[in-house]
Formats: sequence, structure tokens, C-alpha cells
Amino acid sequence: MKAYTVYRFDYTRQEREAVGKLLERRSRDRGNNIEALLRLARKLYSTSSLDSHIVITPDPVISTDTDN
Repeated sequence: MKAYTVYRFDYTRQEREAVGKLLERRSRDRGNNIEALLRLARKLYSTSSLDSHIVITPDPVISTDTDN
């Protein structure tokens, strides 16, 4: 599973703020995974403001290995 952070970019303030997270649970690529996640993020985290835009970015992978 991959985790993605959902941001809302506000054009008037030129800032992005984290508004949530999404998990990609598909085990293999179907060609439109990112597009489908973006549509879901827009559906879940949309606002009525025309000056904002929803953006998703993958979370960095955190290694759980302790032998360095």
C-alpha cells in the first residue's frame, strides 16, 4: 500500500495546506491509479472556493531497517 498526502493549494495566498491522506490499496498498476486517486481526493476534500486546487503527493517511504 502507498500513502498519499492531499494538499489544497490556495492561489490567492500562494500556500498549500495538508487536508488529509489517501491510501492506494491496489496491488498492481491498472494504468490510471494516480488519476483515480486524484478524482477521489477532489470528491472527498473539495471546497466551494474557486481559488483553490487539490494536489496529491506520495509520502516518503520510511525504512524500518535497524541494521545500518
